[in-house]
Amino acid sequence: MTTAVKSLLVAPVSAALLTPRRLARAANPPRMLVSAATWRATGYLAGHALAGSVFCAVATTALLAGLLLGQLTLTLALASGTAWVVRCCAQVERGRAALVDAPIPYAYQPVTEPGLAGHLKARFTDPAFYRDCCYLILLHPLLLLLDLLTLALWLTLLAGAALPLWFWAVGARQADGSYVHGVRLGRSNGLGPGVWIDSWPAALIASAVFLVLAMYASYAVVAAARLQLTVAHALLRPPPDPLAPARRVLAEPGPLTAPPTPPGPDAGSTAHGGHRT
Repeated sequence: MTTAVKSLLVAPVSAALLTPRRLARAANPPRMLVSAATWRATGYLAGHALAGSVFCAVATTALLAGLLLGQLTLTLALASGTAWVVRCCAQVERGRAALVDAPIPYAYQPVTEPGLAGHLKARFTDPAFYRDCCYLILLHPLLLLLDLLTLALWLTLLAGAALPLWFWAVGARQADGSYVHGVRLGRSNGLGPGVWIDSWPAALIASAVFLVLAMYASYAVVAAARLQLTVAHALLRPPPDPLAPARRVLAEPGPLTAPPTPPGPDAGSTAHGGHRT
């Protein structure tokens, strides 16, 4: 593994794994179910499933347009907008992390050369641009799959816990043409295993079972949000500075930066006008 790959991927991932998160896990399952961390994690995952898909489409379109338009000299200025579009999408993702944690910091390579060529060189040689593309485009299918599976399990259990509130409003038509109110848990065609919920006692028992399962599923929701937040920190934040410890030591006061000690009275002098005895 080359030094460039280590500085681009390994170091940010190591720093992200060591970064503390605000999504605390409660030891008590009932407390975990009603904790703010569980519902913030739900909003974070749902937001990425919606907004992340839009950002992936926008960033992919901008990247492909930049690659095509960059081949033409007249549209070279338009191709420079690709990095700006990708950066805007990544900035929204960094700010969206404030829902479960602090906003993700960022640092982009400054433009040091004048002209359009200098801007293009600074934008497309910046490692942060490629990390943004990796998060927004390459990893989006995997993160979206994580979001959908977690939310599907979580919302199904919550709907089951609320069965007494809505089971009586749902019905199904039987084979003889009659219409029966209730919900079938299992195969909807009635051929496979399942339970028919058509009374209040059955709804209350099923609701209690779903509620217990939802208590433990809340840990999975928080774990999924923490995993996605770790990936976001690993790719969207600047890599750690290897010289940071040395800079910190130089910035701290030391023997070379300590103020000089004022000279004391002469050891050989007395209080009688400073004459030696």
